[in-house]
Parts: sequence; structure tokens; C-alpha cells
Amino acid sequence: MQHRTRWLSVAAILAFALPAGAQDSDCDFDQAYLAKRMQQVAARHGGRLDASGNAVWMLSNGETVIVASGGCVHYGTTVSLIYAPGSPAPSREVAIERLLAAISKYWQPGAARRLQAALRAGVYETRTLDDGSAEQVGALDPGAGFSFEYRLILGEREARIGWEEA
Repeated sequence: MQHRTRWLSVAAILAFALPAGAQDSDCDFDQAYLAKRMQQVAARHGGRLDASGNAVWMLSNGETVIVASGGCVHYGTTVSLIYAPGSPAPSREVAIERLLAAISKYWQPGAARRLQAALRAGVYETRTLDDGSAEQVGALDPGAGFSFEYRLILGEREARIGWEEA
């Protein structure tokens, strides 16, 4: 499960890094539309696009939200909440609560509810990453015959969750 999730996260990021001609020929998703959508998300929140095509903006409390969304064959989204410089990492519960609130407010309330249900289901694998961050990987629809996955990472400087969508 972990290998597949990592590959899909990389695939979603690479879709923005590929030259426009390479994106259009082999992709199931309209790359121009996805790029325009990310520009709109960034502009709506007073942000910008970074070099990878991710929407980035700063909140009034000093935290930064980064949204990466797209793909070529599989569609995925990752939302990161970077803690304000100098602030301590919140507890696991508070970090998840703030991350889900950011997803609900700045991306899609439905996605936040779906992720919250998956996290509450408690069906996931955990491990500690090399940098000390905690990684949790689980199914978005536990018990379904075919389920997309999510990947939650809680670290000292950020909380991040990526998921696949239909």
C-alpha cells in the first residue's frame, strides 16, 4: 500500500513539472484546466503558484497552506499546513483538526469530511519516517471492495495529507 501511495503522490506532482506537450498527449485529465484551477485557488486566497504549480498562501496566524492537485492517469490532492516560524508543533489531535479545517475552508468541505471519517475509522498503517515525522496510510473507504488511499504526515514543521480521488 505504501509504495502505491508514494508513486501516486509523485505522479501528481510530476504532472505539473512536465512540459505542456508531454502532458497533453498521454493524460486522461485536461492539464490546462487543472493548471487554471490551481491559479484560481491561489488567487482566491491571496496566494500564488510556486514553481511546481502548487497553490501557496499565508494565513493571518503565520501558517502557510500549500495545495497540490492534479494527475495524468490518477487524480490526487495534497494539502499541507506549514506551521508558523518559531511556533511549536501542535499535538497530533490539534494538528489533524487544523489540517482538516484548512481542507474544508480552502479546498473542499466534502473532502475534509471524507478524510475525517477515514481517520476516525482507525484502519491504517503507521511508521516513523527518517526525519522523525509520523506517517499514517489508510483506505478512504474502509471495507469497500476497491478503496482509494490517503497518506497523512505529521512532523515538527508541518501537517500534510494526500489522497486519491475518483
